[in-house]
Amino acid sequence: MYVPSDSFGGMSPERRAAQSLATFFTFVAAKVVMSQLEGIGRSDLGSYNADASNTLRRFLQNEPMKDSADWLARLTTENEMLGIRIMEVRAAYAKEDFEWDNLKRLAIDGLAADNTRLLRQHANHRFTAMLDRAGGDEH
Repeated sequence: MYVPSDSFGGMSPERRAAQSLATFFTFVAAKVVMSQLEGIGRSDLGSYNADASNTLRRFLQNEPMKDSADWLARLTTENEMLGIRIMEVRAAYAKEDFEWDNLKRLAIDGLAADNTRLLRQHANHRFTAMLDRAGGDEH
């Protein structure tokens, strides 16, 4: 299927999707690291690293993650170990934990379900309009 080269600034759709996934994986990694820093699963021991947790929370709230590499560079400048930890977690998550086959199935199934719902709505709208016109002719 031909996709015009100007559709994504000269990038292929796959390259554009890969960029979006990089941002998504960075966000997931940040949430994983945040839960680790907050001591989730450590009962009443409290925060494992309160300073890093506060830094990461602030970054997630105040720093846009439009470009995940830029976001990580800024975070790493402020807290080197935290930035490196998120880089390691996102790489491991993408390579070992993310369910790529499930993503494909969910995307295709979701598109099919959306198309079916939208086509039914369209057909119902057209049928109702046709009945309204037919009913209006009798009066």
